[in-house]
Amino acid sequence: MSDTLSATRLRLGVLAAWLLASAILLTISWMHIVHLEMLDADDYLRLQQVRDWLAGQSFFDVTQYRIDPPHGVAMHWSRIVDLPLAGLILLLKPVLGAALAERVTAAVVPLVTLAGSMVAVALIGARVAGRRAALIAVMLAATTPFLLFHVMPLRIDHHGWQTMLGLFAVGACFDPAPRRGGITAGICAALWLAISLEGLPMVAAMATLLAFRFVVEGEAHGATHRFRGFAGALAMAGVMLFAAFHGSGAYGEPWCDAVSPAWFGPLALAPALAALGSNAAARRGRAMRLALLLVAGGVGVALLAATAPVCLRGPFATLDPLVRTYWYENVVEGLPIWRQPLNNATLLIGFPPIGIFGALLARRQAASEAARRNWLALAGLMMAAYAVSLLVQRAGGFAHGIALAGAGALLARLLDRIGQWKLALARIPATAAAIFALSPVGAMVTLDLAAGTAFQSPDTAEKIPACLPPCDRFGALARLPRATILTGLDITPRLLVLTPHSYAGSGHHRDQAAIGRVISAFIGPPQVAHAIMARRGIDYLLIDPAGNEAEIYTKAAPDGLMAHLLRDDVPAWLEPVPLVGSDLRMWRRVR
Repeated sequence: MSDTLSATRLRLGVLAAWLLASAILLTISWMHIVHLEMLDADDYLRLQQVRDWLAGQSFFDVTQYRIDPPHGVAMHWSRIVDLPLAGLILLLKPVLGAALAERVTAAVVPLVTLAGSMVAVALIGARVAGRRAALIAVMLAATTPFLLFHVMPLRIDHHGWQTMLGLFAVGACFDPAPRRGGITAGICAALWLAISLEGLPMVAAMATLLAFRFVVEGEAHGATHRFRGFAGALAMAGVMLFAAFHGSGAYGEPWCDAVSPAWFGPLALAPALAALGSNAAARRGRAMRLALLLVAGGVGVALLAATAPVCLRGPFATLDPLVRTYWYENVVEGLPIWRQPLNNATLLIGFPPIGIFGALLARRQAASEAARRNWLALAGLMMAAYAVSLLVQRAGGFAHGIALAGAGALLARLLDRIGQWKLALARIPATAAAIFALSPVGAMVTLDLAAGTAFQSPDTAEKIPACLPPCDRFGALARLPRATILTGLDITPRLLVLTPHSYAGSGHHRDQAAIGRVISAFIGPPQVAHAIMARRGIDYLLIDPAGNEAEIYTKAAPDGLMAHLLRDDVPAWLEPVPLVGSDLRMWRRVR
């Protein structure tokens, strides 16, 4: 396969692909940007977190005090993602004003992460497949719905950052300079985990890959230098990031859902021990190298088991059954493939196998042993990412992103074959067909047609209604005197941004007591909600009759409060509050 593309042309190609993709995404998102119609509840809450920080809340305090007042809910989110948002808002606010500065920032920052992801895809492709295949992979990235969904304008939550950092970590695993590559991969992995512990399965997969090569190859091919750099950087950067982004109080909190002292054993101590012992073990045979890894890993896991054994069961293991049933199991992005709507499932499963097949074929046809090793390693990471995405839908962006290098190599090889055809009239449609068939969109359309579904973007927690001017869903609500309101979990983050009120709970698991109260209020008989509102000092009750939660609660409890309200069977202790121009319905607790 020819590879005559220069490094300069590859850079220009990546830039052109990013500019084109950004222009298209901005165009289709324009009205959403104007009206600040974000695609996910977490995007709204991220914006509110940044607002609170800029308004004077401590950098180390990520508590959202307007949810479940007076104590609020301690979020597990990292300020790392807040930094570029806050910085750009501060830069633009004197020129554009607060509202426009927020909109521009929320539109631009996700596109920056898209640029980073495209650069990382190009890096992986160039190091493993060659620059021409890398450029094709980048072009395919612009047609990858799961990748684009997390970096669309207004998608300011952390998923785009996770994908970008994960792809850079993978690219660093194939750096021709082993020590530099290992250190870079370790730092990217530490940042990934600091942003969200959701990256742990893939960081473990990368660590396993580098550890395996360390055990099998020893000092050959730079395996020891790469592994030592990765393990040492992961340990050191992880501890430094925790110290930089957490106050002193965090050292006593053994949280399972984020990097905390509970995780220092497997994420800091174990890699540090492995890095320190790798140089001596490298010279003493495979058995000694394997023993080093087993001892280091065992010590790390033992420390976790001794200090926070509940974390061995996962961050959601302790969820109350009520919360799990009516909230967690309805969060589509966290569910496995067999719990996904059919259109999501076809979108999720279709493309990664193309990348895996392309990687395995490229390994078979590689000209050198080094290339074969790299392709096999990359195929292994692709398979791991694919498996994770089938278990947790939100991992699909990374799984599709890492598959692009294999798909790019496969498409480059196929286009070379087609280019040798003598008949131009045959080459043109064959080229178009090949590009379509091996693209993420092509894979999705093919499976959709086979399954009889139509493409939709991955489901979000809150359905955005078609409520255009003169409809004003939140204006009347925002003008009411500040109060505490009982409403749905999914709509609460949006209301935090658009109104000055506080709310009973939201879909964020660290305050599962508040989640349970909200669910109980809506599925229980009216007197349950009355008791909760009176006990918690909640002044108003608000529902979205067309929202997901109204349907969930009504199906779960046909005689519960939500069902009563939708039938206009309103308890006597609730007094209607008119919200002119809105489809929301609101009542005041009067006794």
